[in-house]
Amino acid sequence: SCWRVQELNKSDSKNIRPFPEGEGAVRNIRAALAPWLYSEGEERMEEVVGKLLASRSLTLAVAESCTGGLVAHRLTEVPGSSIYVDRGIVSYSNRAKQQLLGVRSLTLKQYGAVSLQVAHAMAKGIRKRSRVDVGLSLTGIAGPSGGSLEKPVGMVCMAIDGPYGTEARQFQFWGNRSEIKFRSSQAGLDFVRRYLLDRGGKKGDPAHG
Repeated sequence: SCWRVQELNKSDSKNIRPFPEGEGAVRNIRAALAPWLYSEGEERMEEVVGKLLASRSLTLAVAESCTGGLVAHRLTEVPGSSIYVDRGIVSYSNRAKQQLLGVRSLTLKQYGAVSLQVAHAMAKGIRKRSRVDVGLSLTGIAGPSGGSLEKPVGMVCMAIDGPYGTEARQFQFWGNRSEIKFRSSQAGLDFVRRYLLDRGGKKGDPAHG
C-alpha cells in the first residue's frame, strides 16, 4: 500500500489548537511512513511519478496485459505528460507479447504469461523497441476466472528496465476485477516512483540504445 497525507482545511481546523508536540509527531509519522508516503497534498500517484520523470528528463513506455492500458491512461490524464510518456502497448495475448515486445515463445511456454520472467522480458522489450529510458510491464490475472492454486486470481508480476538497472516484483491483490486492475495500476506507478527514488543515479547506461 501507499499513502497520501492531506492537510486539514481551514474550516476543519479552526477549532483545533496547535500543541508543542504536534510538529514532532508529524515528523515521526512522516519518517515511519516514508517508504509508502508519496504525497502530503492532493497530488495523485500519476502526477508524482510524472514530476519525477520530468525532473530527470526521462521517458517512459508501458507494456500492459492485465491492466488493459489503465497505467498509460492514468499517466496521460496529467496535462503535459507528453514530455515523459512515449507510448503504451496492451499486449493482452501471448501472440501480442511475442510480436510487439519480442517475448520468446519458449519463455512463455516454460514460465507462463503471468511470471516474473515474462514481465522482465516485456519490460526489456518495450524499452528496447520504444527507445525510451524506462520500460514498465505488468502481467497478471484480474479474474474472476483464470486463477489456479499456483497462480491465483490477483497475482500480478511487474518489471522495470531502465537506466538504473532491471527489477521485477510479484504482488497479490484482492477484490473484484476492477479493483484488482486499479490496485495493480497503483502499484505499478509506485514501482516506478520507488525505482527512481531508491536507485537514483544518472541517466544513461550501456544497455540503453
